[in-house]
Amino acid sequence: MRNLLQKCFKWQWLVCLAVGCCFSSCKDDDESTSGYDPNKPIELTDFYPAEGKLATQVILNGSNFGNSKDKVKVFFNDKEAAVISVKNNRMLVLAPKRASTIEEPACDIKVQVEDKTGQYNKTFDYHIQTTVTTLVGGATSATENPKGIVQLSEAQFRANIDRCICVDKDKNVFFLVDNNGKFAAFMLNEEADKLVCLKEDINAMFNSPILGYNKKDGIVYQFWANRDTHEVLQFDPKSNYAPTTLINAVVWDDSNFPNIEGFGVWAAKNNFSMGPDGKMYSRMLGGNLVRIDVDKAKGENLTNGDLVGTKDGSSYGLVFDPNDDNIFYFSVNDKHCIYKYDLRTKEWNCWAGQEGKSGYLDGPIGQAMFNKPGQICVDSEGNLILTDTENHCIRKITMSTGYVSTLAGKPQKSGYVNGNAEDAQFKKPLGICIDNDDVMYIGDAENRAIRRLAIE
Repeated sequence: MRNLLQKCFKWQWLVCLAVGCCFSSCKDDDESTSGYDPNKPIELTDFYPAEGKLATQVILNGSNFGNSKDKVKVFFNDKEAAVISVKNNRMLVLAPKRASTIEEPACDIKVQVEDKTGQYNKTFDYHIQTTVTTLVGGATSATENPKGIVQLSEAQFRANIDRCICVDKDKNVFFLVDNNGKFAAFMLNEEADKLVCLKEDINAMFNSPILGYNKKDGIVYQFWANRDTHEVLQFDPKSNYAPTTLINAVVWDDSNFPNIEGFGVWAAKNNFSMGPDGKMYSRMLGGNLVRIDVDKAKGENLTNGDLVGTKDGSSYGLVFDPNDDNIFYFSVNDKHCIYKYDLRTKEWNCWAGQEGKSGYLDGPIGQAMFNKPGQICVDSEGNLILTDTENHCIRKITMSTGYVSTLAGKPQKSGYVNGNAEDAQFKKPLGICIDNDDVMYIGDAENRAIRRLAIE
């Protein structure tokens, strides 16, 4: 009898355990989706802290959030925040990158749960951090350039980095350095902490290789046009960046254009850019704007002898308007300004800065002043970022307002200082490019360094 009772108790205990596990499982599943009522609005009460920088943990209070992170989205202005946890009346999120601007630091915080949305009645004060660091170089006493593959901290250069630079989709930064009358081509990658010398002996009569890139077919290609050998070298990631000749000569459709081979009369340091149509655009020595079909190796003279800006002067920067494929902007350093060109009307004009007048002044584009503007790039918000070489700083043109501001560096004061944007110093920066995360890379010419400028 005793054994029978023990067996009964044993089976009762096992049944209770099974039921308990089942209940617990159902309860956990119920809790994972409970809390949100689609028939009720979401309510937002308050959040804290009221201010912070990138990745600040912000607690949002309210009700009807539910308990599923997958069903909740939070936005600081239009930037989506990472949701860490949700418990119906409270959630934890991280302040996203570049949620506001220097000019307008306030952020509206919006919450979306399935098809319900709400917005807090106060704003979050987002602290913009703009910092400058050195990736490679920084000394002016090296007797030779690096060879092979070296760590970034070990590399120094024998000459100024005074050419345009570019970055590809994998955050590889490409630049040129004088190499005893020829040029060495380098590629650096910050994440891998390596510098690679791609080619040591690019021939360069009159110091004139030029650099640009093309995002054609979703792949970024690097080009170095060689004035001495009249060829364009392509550094293609599909071939592990081994340099190959892309084109040897350009046939011009304008019989009045100078009889040249390839890039024989290309300005010494002028840059070229790839347009939305996959063709190369640049301003050549002599003030002519040109377009080259790379696939057909054919060139067009867009200006037909009508000099743009001046016969002399280098155009380091040329970028297309992010909202209009028929408009592009280019710098002419000797004119201290940025020009605008319309492909439809073939009209051009001084767009930013004061033509022929050097100086330093922030303000509306027609009143602002530059001193030998250099390369130009476009950030994710469609604003133009450029080097202001002789003012030793980085400038920004906000396209929505037409306002020129100083992004980093001490205007008209050269030096070599890392740190926040206001304290950082450059010495005749010239090249600049920007990656998909809006990190900027700067060829700090006379500091012989590639600097990194990040806005977070």
